[in-house]
Amino acid sequence: MIKKTLATVMLVSAFTMSSMSFAADLEQNMKTLGKNYKAFNQTTNAADANKALDNMRAAATDAKKVKLKGRGDASAPTSTQLFDQLIAQIDKTQALVKGGHLDHAKMEGKKIAEIRDQGHKIYH
Repeated sequence: MIKKTLATVMLVSAFTMSSMSFAADLEQNMKTLGKNYKAFNQTTNAADANKALDNMRAAATDAKKVKLKGRGDASAPTSTQLFDQLIAQIDKTQALVKGGHLDHAKMEGKKIAEIRDQGHKIYH
């Protein structure tokens, strides 16, 4: 009986720790996204813009692993769908940077903030 109880407690503890780890990872990914979005908007050279976009893409891809629960609106996109939109927008913006159109990329990059704001309304 004690072994079963101990095993259950250990299992629950492990699950709780992994859940907390996901939350910490998600928080770190969100900070990385914010920091690099700011860096992208402030840079004047393509190399730094690409680096910031690469970092944003990696953080969004990692954050996508965590399934978030929204605030009740069944018609709202899932967190996975929003992260897919975010990644697609980062890729589109990066293609402009790689094509030598940094100014246009910065205008296109504003859609990244729109997706972020949409996600915050639903999941924050």
